[in-house]
Amino acid sequence: MVIDLCLDDEIEKKIEIKEDFKIILEEGQIKLNDYRMLNSYEFINDILIEFYLNDWYTKKLNKEDRERTYVFNTYFYTALAKSFNASDYPAHYTASQIRHKQVKRWTKYVDIFQKDFVFIPVNESNHWFLAVICFPYLSGKVNMNDGTPVNEPDDDAGGYPWPRITYSAVRDRSEADPNDEDLRLFDMASRENLSKKQGLDYETDAEGTKIFRRIQVKRPCILVLDSYSGGVNRARITATLRGWLEQEYFVKHPGQKKDFSPEAIKGAALRVPQQPNNKDCGLFMIHFVEMFFKRPIVDYTFPIRHLENWFSVDEVVLNCRKRKELQCVILNKMEEKRSTMPEEIELPILDIDYML
Repeated sequence: MVIDLCLDDEIEKKIEIKEDFKIILEEGQIKLNDYRMLNSYEFINDILIEFYLNDWYTKKLNKEDRERTYVFNTYFYTALAKSFNASDYPAHYTASQIRHKQVKRWTKYVDIFQKDFVFIPVNESNHWFLAVICFPYLSGKVNMNDGTPVNEPDDDAGGYPWPRITYSAVRDRSEADPNDEDLRLFDMASRENLSKKQGLDYETDAEGTKIFRRIQVKRPCILVLDSYSGGVNRARITATLRGWLEQEYFVKHPGQKKDFSPEAIKGAALRVPQQPNNKDCGLFMIHFVEMFFKRPIVDYTFPIRHLENWFSVDEVVLNCRKRKELQCVILNKMEEKRSTMPEEIELPILDIDYML
């Protein structure tokens, strides 16, 4: 009798692949393969990111903050910026109108102009970062304490001018022209600039900001928080989101007028803690979301400088701390649902299981 070992190997491989796609947790549709991405050498994927953010939003965020916050899922920006054929739409449609039409259903049951913060996860070239639309209902700067209009000027110190750039679209995307942005303010998060760290910690920097700035303000703006700063390239994202925001307002508030120019709703890439490796971008992104409420921005006058020392990178990477947090959320949820699981699930041992 001759045993075809190659055939046995193929069967075993097919069984392994089938096991990889076995759902271990119905909530979030987490599969065995998703769970393996918690290993320290892996990038966490959109499934894990959405699961963690949903758990954070429903369990850790208080009711008041939930009511003033909206979190898009990880596919929203990809759908918004998806390439299109203009000939498929009426001739009078602008690019921003077409982009808005591609995602119109996403906000069918929500008015984001009633929210203080709109969080938008963005993935570009396998790198995760965060865009946040802040106070979209405002028409200018107001006093953070009493809401009265103020005219506190922004400070260009530390910014530097950029020439117009040659815009090349990201494959499979159709985004707005970044040259429409205020690049002087936007590019304060270049890696060269970030290397010149100043300040001590968030508490000290935030308190110093309150003392230095006569009045703390809030304003409509679009912020980019990137743990591996892309600088000027992120101008495409703020320009695209501003165009979408304008179209969304026209649909939800017909007949009303609002200024959506780059001067009225500025975009800025903030100086934030940077990842020490090339694989933890997703973990830093979800940590940014959490820190937005734990250690909030105390003044929205540009440039916003007090997030450079927002948190220690050890909060994310030391002994894979953030990966373990995510693992605990999954395991706790599995324990809650154990009685409804059809069978016992054997989870693989991860390298983070050995880290104290």
